[in-house]
Amino acid sequence: MKKLAFLIFLFSFQYSFGQEFFRLKADVSIKDKLSTGAYRLTVGKVYYDKPTMGLVYKLHFPQEETIIIKDTTLYRLNKKDSLLASQTVTIMNEFSIFHLSLSGKLADYGINSGKVTGVYKIEKVEKDANGRVITTWKVVEKRLLKILGKIKMANIDKKLDAIAFYDVSDKLLSQQFFKDYVNVKGVVFPQQVTQISYNSDGTQNIQQTTYKNIVIDENGEDTIYNHSIPVAALPKSGNSPK
Repeated sequence: MKKLAFLIFLFSFQYSFGQEFFRLKADVSIKDKLSTGAYRLTVGKVYYDKPTMGLVYKLHFPQEETIIIKDTTLYRLNKKDSLLASQTVTIMNEFSIFHLSLSGKLADYGINSGKVTGVYKIEKVEKDANGRVITTWKVVEKRLLKILGKIKMANIDKKLDAIAFYDVSDKLLSQQFFKDYVNVKGVVFPQQVTQISYNSDGTQNIQQTTYKNIVIDENGEDTIYNHSIPVAALPKSGNSPK
């Protein structure tokens, strides 16, 4: 999965803040089926602020807590906003469906613009039996030929229906499926996203996320969109070497 994380990091450089839309809020329900056979349900609200690239989940099930994802760190807070834990994450917020949708880049996953243009090139375009346009992108950047594999996208009516990531040996790493699109104030957003991640041992993890009551460019709730990080979680200043 390190190669997939590198791809995500690479894509994240292309976005700018010059877009019209800047905020998204929605009710969110996340159903996980783990490779162990266990099931997990998480319910709450999600807030994304594009200018600050701050992603906040205010959860109320299975327990009340707040999750803040900022830069490359995820912070878990209890209902009193005290820090429970923090960890490094590989998927940057610039590559989330929130940022892509607000930027108008979700249809091609941002691969057809910015610095990624020099990394991938269309290998072939075809239609499947369901009328979907299937585009296969291959790596053309020499430095990355031994790191990144191809990407396949399926589009219907200019909307992203599915995307698949492969390694250099054409082994499938991950798939995502996007369904039930709505247009809210000009932002086209999928209300259901299903991700399947394939492990090296042949097992897989499945996550289905459902979004409802989507709000674009909300005025108010600034304290949530720009939720502060607990002081205890911030890096401590070191002693001067002088």
